[in-house]
Amino acid sequence: MDLTYRPATLDDAELASDIMQAAYPAMTHDPVMTRVRWTWVRQGYSFGRYIVEREAGPIAFAAWTHGPWEALPERHCEVEVWLDRRLLDRDLLTELWTWTEDRAVAEGSRLLLAYAAEDELELLAVLAALGYERARLEKVWELDLGAHGRRIVAEATDARKRIEEAGIRIMTLASWNDPARVEKLYSLDERTRQDIPHTLPILPESLGEFELRLGAPDRPPDRFWIALDGDRPVAMSYLKYPPVRGSVWTGYTATDAGYRGRGIARAVKLQTLAQAVELGVPAVLTDNDSENAPMLHINETLGYRRRPGFVEHHKRVTNTRHG
Repeated sequence: MDLTYRPATLDDAELASDIMQAAYPAMTHDPVMTRVRWTWVRQGYSFGRYIVEREAGPIAFAAWTHGPWEALPERHCEVEVWLDRRLLDRDLLTELWTWTEDRAVAEGSRLLLAYAAEDELELLAVLAALGYERARLEKVWELDLGAHGRRIVAEATDARKRIEEAGIRIMTLASWNDPARVEKLYSLDERTRQDIPHTLPILPESLGEFELRLGAPDRPPDRFWIALDGDRPVAMSYLKYPPVRGSVWTGYTATDAGYRGRGIARAVKLQTLAQAVELGVPAVLTDNDSENAPMLHINETLGYRRRPGFVEHHKRVTNTRHG
């Protein structure tokens, strides 16, 4: 089909963001955050990013990425293809995915990992035809703050009062002056990440990598909420505010295992939502694995409504160099 695949540079981050948004308009992509993610490559990770062009210009963005093989028993590699929806065609999609798969296999992957939204029917059909199988479902939810904002603010006030009466303080990261706060939050993050339902390994990150994420431009410290038992953080929740464009999403909500079942996660998450109401945010999105029953229950009680989620697909491949 006379396609040209050229390696993407940091200067292509805005272009890639535009292409990804054109491929699936329901999910916006912020160019600043795309560049940030491209800049902060995790230690031991490998990747390939490509702008796909035809004679008329750029039409797609393709990429593969994987962690250090020694930490991945199944040698899985995530592959992605974003084709401008105006050019949607199954044969073209198939060619793009096949080309990207070949790059991942050449890297030594034995398992390919791909995502598609539940309402991307053409892409779902192409992945099935290429031999991908559904593995997990990431549910997506939206909370209309225009409709539920007043109730959310009232519930946030009540929940905070109950939690603080039980001896747990709630505050923003900006107002927490502990000199070891980064290390303490990192410990909480690392302890709770493995509790997220998963099939493939969730690799640990270094303290330095966590600190970079903590200081990302989409999560200001005055919008990052924590719950403290004494000087120990036992829960956290924050929203991601894109600097240029896009929807506001819940970044991560977590509670220390020893403090669960006491309404702390819900109370902290409510602070983020109440703050979003005060900032005039029209709606907040969140996603949770379909097996994460506690967070799904919280979403339902808060008034979130379901939107099309993302299906995780797996495809086993044969690699002649690695068996």
